[in-house]
Amino acid sequence: MRIAVADIGGTKTLLALAQATGSGWRFEQRRRVASRDHASLADLVASWLKSLPATAPPDAMALALAGPVRKAGNRAHGILTNLPWPPVDSTELERRFGIPVALINDFEAIGWSLSALGPDDQLDLQQATPDPDGLQLVVGAGTGLGTCLVGPAPARHIYPGEGGHADFAPADAWQAEFVEWVRDRMGRCSRESVLSGAGIGRIAAFMHARSPDDALAEVLAAPDPASAIGAAAEREEPEALRVVERFVSMYASQLGDMALAALPRGGVFVAGGIAPRWSRHFQTPIFVHSFRNKPPMQALLSGLPLRLIVHPEPGLLGAAVAARRMLEPAGESE
Repeated sequence: MRIAVADIGGTKTLLALAQATGSGWRFEQRRRVASRDHASLADLVASWLKSLPATAPPDAMALALAGPVRKAGNRAHGILTNLPWPPVDSTELERRFGIPVALINDFEAIGWSLSALGPDDQLDLQQATPDPDGLQLVVGAGTGLGTCLVGPAPARHIYPGEGGHADFAPADAWQAEFVEWVRDRMGRCSRESVLSGAGIGRIAAFMHARSPDDALAEVLAAPDPASAIGAAAEREEPEALRVVERFVSMYASQLGDMALAALPRGGVFVAGGIAPRWSRHFQTPIFVHSFRNKPPMQALLSGLPLRLIVHPEPGLLGAAVAARRMLEPAGESE
């Protein structure tokens, strides 16, 4: 069975044909496209399907959207948060493409991927023994900030959320000043306003406003300040490293807040587009300290497994798992 899978984000869309194998999943006909180059999700998918060889038509489709998805029976309706596309409806897509369609939130897909990840697909940020009956929390920053909770096996359920749109809670005086700076410009400061690619640029802009610096001015003038900051940090440029350190510290602190709300004794998983690329910065004492620094709950947080997902395409992997569960409910083993 071939499953057409897509991970649709506000910036890019990843597509592939997935096929289950004895050891996991094989992905073929991979393609990465700029999401905004298309007028709708259906048009994007149609363009990709048209490019496939005639010998490789999919039997089903699973689409993971960066936005809320509402389900009613076998029908799902989704909205892309950071794209000016029309709403997406699974029944309409099935009529257009003539195959079953699973429509899910992009972090629901990450949640489904957890059961299919191998040891090499994760990095331990904090070692602890997971509770097999505990919840799992997934959080990831990219164009936006996604969240979901994963229930324990065998009756695994995925609960995607919109925690990225909650208010950002500053953990110290510097962060409080930064939040006010963001509010003055945007009206409010959500978690996503900080923990995202655009948020990295805002951190750099705030630091430059407080203390003008030529190096920060240069990266802020780049078409993609977040990428420019990452490249400068790889060159060990001090100002870029300070931006990254602030970002990582705030990321960990907000992750700790979310962990306290859910108590995910099954593990906390960091996903998204940014953390895997900046993995060395997440494997520092700063990250773990900021995650745990919630008096009087330091001991509780230090007992939660904390992992960074480094699988290159967890959204595609999770979409494939979700589609197989939809089509063959007994085929997914935990």
